[in-house]
Amino acid sequence: MSSRSFYSANWYRVANFKPRLRHHTNIHRQTYRGQIWYVLQDRSSGRFHRFTPGAYFVISLMNGGNSVEQIWDQACEHLGDDALTQDEMIRLLAQLHQADVLFGDALPDLHELTERGTKRSRKKKLMSLINPLALRIPIWDPDDFLSATLPLVRPLFSWFGILLFIAVVTYASVLAGMHWSELTQNIVDRVLATENLFVLLFTYPFVKAFHELGHGYLVKHWGGEVHELGVMFLVFIPVPYVDASAATAFKNRYQRALVGAAGIVTELFVAALAMFVWLNAEEGLVRAIAFNMMLIGGISTLLLNGNPLLRFDGYYIFSDLIEIPNLGMRANRYIGYLIQRYLFGVPDAQSPVTQSGERPWFVFYSIASFIYRLIIMTAIVMLVASKFFVVGVLIAIWSVILMLGIPLFKMLAFLFSAPILRRNRGRALGVSALFVLLVSSVLLALPLPYATLAQGVVWSDGEAAIHVGADGQVVELLEQPNRRVQAGTPLIKLEDPLLASRTRILHARVDELELRYADRDFVDLTEAKMIAEQLRHARADLELARAKQNALLIKSPRDGVFIMPRAQDLIGRHLSKGQILGYVIVPDEPLIRVVVPEEEADLVRERLEKVEIRTADRIERVLPAGIVRVVPELSDKLPSFALSKSGGGQFSLDPAQQEQMISLSRFLVIELKPELELNAKEMGGRVHVRLSHGYEPLAGRIYRHVRQVFLKHFNV
Repeated sequence: MSSRSFYSANWYRVANFKPRLRHHTNIHRQTYRGQIWYVLQDRSSGRFHRFTPGAYFVISLMNGGNSVEQIWDQACEHLGDDALTQDEMIRLLAQLHQADVLFGDALPDLHELTERGTKRSRKKKLMSLINPLALRIPIWDPDDFLSATLPLVRPLFSWFGILLFIAVVTYASVLAGMHWSELTQNIVDRVLATENLFVLLFTYPFVKAFHELGHGYLVKHWGGEVHELGVMFLVFIPVPYVDASAATAFKNRYQRALVGAAGIVTELFVAALAMFVWLNAEEGLVRAIAFNMMLIGGISTLLLNGNPLLRFDGYYIFSDLIEIPNLGMRANRYIGYLIQRYLFGVPDAQSPVTQSGERPWFVFYSIASFIYRLIIMTAIVMLVASKFFVVGVLIAIWSVILMLGIPLFKMLAFLFSAPILRRNRGRALGVSALFVLLVSSVLLALPLPYATLAQGVVWSDGEAAIHVGADGQVVELLEQPNRRVQAGTPLIKLEDPLLASRTRILHARVDELELRYADRDFVDLTEAKMIAEQLRHARADLELARAKQNALLIKSPRDGVFIMPRAQDLIGRHLSKGQILGYVIVPDEPLIRVVVPEEEADLVRERLEKVEIRTADRIERVLPAGIVRVVPELSDKLPSFALSKSGGGQFSLDPAQQEQMISLSRFLVIELKPELELNAKEMGGRVHVRLSHGYEPLAGRIYRHVRQVFLKHFNV
């Protein structure tokens, strides 16, 4: 104990006090990461408090007969160096006092108790205003109901229930995969449609009721009590809840984790059953309800409720499995400890780490959970604002206040008024000011390289497209790409068995009509004239069929280099008339056609200082290039299939116009001329392009991207 202060100047204030725990408390022994801890349960408030074995030994002596002095003497004699110091004893008494689980030989200070209750009530109301998730309205004590109906659901908490769940959910998942395109087609518009929002509004509480019953029944199954059922407001939507905090007292961590998982398991089971209804129901209200139940119980459960980075069920499951209770708050406290101890130089800063292996979890969880919450909240705001702009803006303001404003206010209050900084306040303020100055300088003043990365293809001014002349299936590639060919050189051979049969039939028809015409020419002029007309049409059909057959042999339209991307995938593929397969180009003066996304078009037009290219086959080689032309108008027709996502590029093709290579988004086309000569093998190949805009601080780029998002999604 030489490393810490053993005595306290305030000891005389509490030395003669004879404390005792109130009757509504229980203490449970639990093990975390091989170490024993004791959890004090306050049955009147439903709150839990965790203590070390040393603190538990002290608490066990609080019987109303021992004074604090006597308790401490016994603790020192029994625990030796592990005994609490006098300051730690005072803090323990204060913690128990604040938790309303301690009383003693002195009369209670009714005024102080009233003040404390008023303060707690005021804080609860403030949290309800700040965060609608904190607003809970208790309605009913469901303990008797759950006890009476538990035998009905107890078979589900067995191997039978496990196998049933696996079978139903697995089968439903397979069905969902088979109908994935139908389920997800235009899903955002379908979910946010006015008529569906009403269905969702009434379906959500219904699914959540099953969710909460799952928690409640499993708590009862393992001997716990559930004394509170009520309604909380989740983004102003009333949702049922049950108080399953009794599971915190369970000794087995897997039991605690399974209680947390019970709601998720129940929702997934409900979603699986809804999948069967959705597949078999006709279009209408029943099918809409089933779809929304799948959405709530499936996707939202996995992304939100089951994710440990959010403070929902997944968080408590994860916390129990890794045996780090109160992970979120302690992780944030650990980051605060690191700042206080190593940046502010506070030697008395207390680390929340109590066991080995907790530090990496604290650092990872604190950072990862904050980033994930920002991502989820941004996605929700964007999704809602795209359909209901005002509501989305209100949610955004509330999110900024909740996630940034309030923590910043608390941080400033801590810097200026925290007693722990009384000796280091100057350093703390200086370090904080330096940090703000550094971040501001990086964002606002530090010029950093700024460039747009795009893709293009090596091309030529003298290009000729290779079109498919007739529908058919590719059977042979007669010339390899990237080779010189002459005009009329056969390149690709197609086959159409139906066309070949039709040609033979038409040929036989012409022969038949010619014989009939010769037979009737001098016998019956009227009939001969009719046969002649039929013969003329038959010959025309035959010529057309022969022309189509000839078109199955695709030839070079000019002299040059034969360019065709993904030629190895062509054999056996069915092609349609008019489809562009490739090009024959003149490689004497190659150009590079670059496509730049629409959101970067203005920046490229206004601030293009330098261009560098890298060919796909020699990515390590950097080549300078000059600008030949910037096409004034935006386009949606890609110059090459290689620039589409299907070809390895970044632009998605319109499913209805894939053969014409029409993109779903528009882009700017720039023609570049490389300053070094490219060889013929690089013709038609992909090129990675860096369009340099010089230097600019990060703040300007962030502002530009945010503005583009608002213009693109909200037109404001």
